[in-house]
Amino acid sequence: MKLLSLALVASMAFGGYAYAQTATPPASPSAPAPASSSGGKISHDCKKEEHKLCGRRAHGSEEQDCIKANLDLNKFSAACATEFKNAAAAKKPNS
Repeated sequence: MKLLSLALVASMAFGGYAYAQTATPPASPSAPAPASSSGGKISHDCKKEEHKLCGRRAHGSEEQDCIKANLDLNKFSAACATEFKNAAAAKKPNS
């Protein structure tokens, strides 16, 4: 009986060791894209620019109107203007 118990414990220990040595599966290919092609995400710096020009209380259509007006007047930096334009394009449904 002791021999059977010892064999069972040894097989479990070996099984656990073998399981711990197996490689982890590779990460899924649906990982998030880098920030440069984020498709609608706005960087922290551009959000700060937006809050400076539009105020922190601007939300929804008021915020969108303010961003559009400041884009038309070239008040945003070139990088942020590009980010806002890309974010707007990503939000538009493809008809």
